[in-house]
Amino acid sequence: MARVPLAAGVCTLALGLAVTGCTTSADSTGGGKDGGKKVKATIATSSDPTSLDPNLGTVAADFVFARMLNDQLVRRDDKGEIIPGLASEWKADPTSAEFTLRKDAKCTDGTKVTASGVAKVLTRFADPATKSTAASQVFGPGAKVTATGDDATGKVSVKLDKPWSDLLYGLALPQAGIVCPAALDKPELLKSGKKGAGTGAYYIQSAKPGDKYTLTAVKGYDGWATYKNMPKGTVPDTVEMPVIQSEATMANNLQAGTLDYAAFTGPDVARFVKDKRFTINPAPIIRMMVVFNEREGHPGADPKVREAIAKALDRKAFNQAVTRGTGTLMASITDGSVPCANKDESLLAKTDVAAAKGVLKGVKIKLVGTNAVAGGSGNDYVQAALKAAGADVSLRNADSATWGNDVISNKGDWDLTILPNLNLTNLLTTPASLFLGPDPADGGRNFPGVDNKGFAKGFGEAMATTDETAKCAAWGDAQKSLLGSHDVVPLATVNLNYTTAARISIAAPDGLLAPETVRVTK
Repeated sequence: MARVPLAAGVCTLALGLAVTGCTTSADSTGGGKDGGKKVKATIATSSDPTSLDPNLGTVAADFVFARMLNDQLVRRDDKGEIIPGLASEWKADPTSAEFTLRKDAKCTDGTKVTASGVAKVLTRFADPATKSTAASQVFGPGAKVTATGDDATGKVSVKLDKPWSDLLYGLALPQAGIVCPAALDKPELLKSGKKGAGTGAYYIQSAKPGDKYTLTAVKGYDGWATYKNMPKGTVPDTVEMPVIQSEATMANNLQAGTLDYAAFTGPDVARFVKDKRFTINPAPIIRMMVVFNEREGHPGADPKVREAIAKALDRKAFNQAVTRGTGTLMASITDGSVPCANKDESLLAKTDVAAAKGVLKGVKIKLVGTNAVAGGSGNDYVQAALKAAGADVSLRNADSATWGNDVISNKGDWDLTILPNLNLTNLLTTPASLFLGPDPADGGRNFPGVDNKGFAKGFGEAMATTDETAKCAAWGDAQKSLLGSHDVVPLATVNLNYTTAARISIAAPDGLLAPETVRVTK
């Protein structure tokens, strides 16, 4: 059981691949907290959200807005410690959890959040008809979920039909944000993110897709995070979020003083290395890997083609092309810093371009990648390497939202992608759950269409135990099967360089930027 006092917190900022920034202004007509002057923060996002329904989020911008507009039942602090969210107390095991809601929990329009209402939200989240690709990450692939609420005691009960030992970590994800229960009966309100749609610290005042989103702080909100390293400063009354895709433009604005924070994956971060006005905190939370569309009719359906592609690529060359050698080479679906991750490089295919040519010559491959990481330089490297091995490769560098729709939601025509996995839990579960279970069209996360029985067996055994030794042994078997079938080709990590000006303070528990903790300090 956890009982932790609630503390104060602040406005939100972009998380993960979304490049962001903040600036402040005083408005004498405002009713802010700074001597009656309204405080404003400007946070740039690299793309529009694909959905303002947190349960349907698939790309980084979605996660940003999910954290802005909704609270989760619990949050995650340094070293994986679970701390309060909408719930002040909880207890959990691999097949069930019980949460006691904060007595002051409210929707953004002031409506009380009830236990029965939260149960309704969770039931809808887990329902395959909702087609949430995050549900399997939170509750387990194909899980049957029973959620009930007792309004008299404020307790919410969640029961699973099969064990999922990462349930609490899953419920701390932004995709598990609790929308206002009343909004479930008002689809247009839920889609808009406006007042009454969510349970978080902000609601959307106005939205101009492709241009700018304006958010307003909820008066009297008292659900701030209790992270150990919470920043101090002023809570903005208004948050403006312009949509800016270019990291170069972000850097220009940051240097000009119109932004106070930005996150870089590409070379523009070098502008700030020797500039004492800024602090750079690198976080290797983006894990890059090649993933195949393994459905019938695609070249990735052939194990020999997957193996040949693995042999055509060189992790070191990729790392140099994308990070100038600053990333960490991976030997699995994540790097070795994550518990139970494989570090045995003998399980990987050795680079052998000559052997790859014998299989790939003339093979047509549609490579679809996101330009959100280092401007898509990793996609360019993979295309060039496969062409050098004889493949006929077309490349489409898409913005994050388009890539998420076409690849992660599997609504587009693609054969191969370089997946920038944003692991928000720092556990194997997050990337692993992308390679088993239902397709996105059926509410799952298995966008590649992988059917690897050995991997699924090890995965299930890992999630059925809380014994760390047994868990790592099962994870070892699962990764060996996945790598042996070349269902994934590990590459390297990419740093997300949090670059902050002096007047902004932000928390980053476990190296993951906490968007709700941005404060204006000057």
